[in-house]
Amino acid sequence: MTHILSVALCIAGFACLCAAMTRHQPDFIGCKLDARTSRMIRRVGAAISLSALAINMIGLGAGYGAIAWCGHLTLGAALVLFCLNRLIARQPAKAKSAPRKG
Repeated sequence: MTHILSVALCIAGFACLCAAMTRHQPDFIGCKLDARTSRMIRRVGAAISLSALAINMIGLGAGYGAIAWCGHLTLGAALVLFCLNRLIARQPAKAKSAPRKG
């Protein structure tokens, strides 16, 4: 149960961190957020990821919990990256700008 909860929290944490990046906001959220909101979402994502560390350390012990947390972070980041790539692939191709005169 510890592993499932930790992986779920890592996915949520990385989703928040992805949503906080201005580069990914149009693809992930659909609009750009202001700096204050992005900063708040970034802090929430970091807090969620650290809560996954706490759950691992409580449930598995300090040494194994920290190592398991690194694996869970990797899995969470990979799943969020995969979903972001799928979102970008489903979007229609952006219209190319007109050629420059020169």
